[in-house]
Amino acid sequence: MRFLVIFIGLVIFQPVAKGTENDSTAIYVVSISWHTGIVIPAESLPESIWPENQSMAENKYLEIGWGDADFYQDEGFNLWYAFKAIFWPTRSVVHVNPINSEIANYYQETKVVEIMLDQEALEALTDFIIRHLEHDGESQLVVAGDGIYTDSKFYKGTSRYYFPNNSNVWAARALRETGFSISPIFYQFTGWVLNKVENFGKVIEAD
Repeated sequence: MRFLVIFIGLVIFQPVAKGTENDSTAIYVVSISWHTGIVIPAESLPESIWPENQSMAENKYLEIGWGDADFYQDEGFNLWYAFKAIFWPTRSVVHVNPINSEIANYYQETKVVEIMLDQEALEALTDFIIRHLEHDGESQLVVAGDGIYTDSKFYKGTSRYYFPNNSNVWAARALRETGFSISPIFYQFTGWVLNKVENFGKVIEAD
């Protein structure tokens, strides 16, 4: 009887992917410097939200990151922006980076974890992302500035950045929306997020 109870407990509490190979979609969680990025199929977000001449439909994937508007968009490390972001609620931005190659070939010298999501979980994730993007009167995203990479863009966010609600906690919140067991507030660093999500998926590129 004791063995049966232990076995049932292991089955119940073992983390599993939210879908099977036949009915699921792969997303990726990646460590990008200070930030945790979430990579989703580009077709997962509705085409109608993009501003004119910024269609994302032709891309394979979109790398999504969230952070403080000033600190995230600054090219270097600005101590004042970092201090301000920690001690005051500040404006946020969402960084969207289009990717047109296979993920296993795109990232170098960083950790990437693949997670499988069923349709319901994927929709929950994209709904979370859309809620954190500011829309104009025509329900299109509001550009905040050019992105970190050639084709990427920053878009205005709806939520506020403050300690301890940083970019990695935001990524953990996004993943919790999919149904995975994760307590976002405890994942302040990108390495902590990646180590946790290894329980849900598989590493395809390691440090």
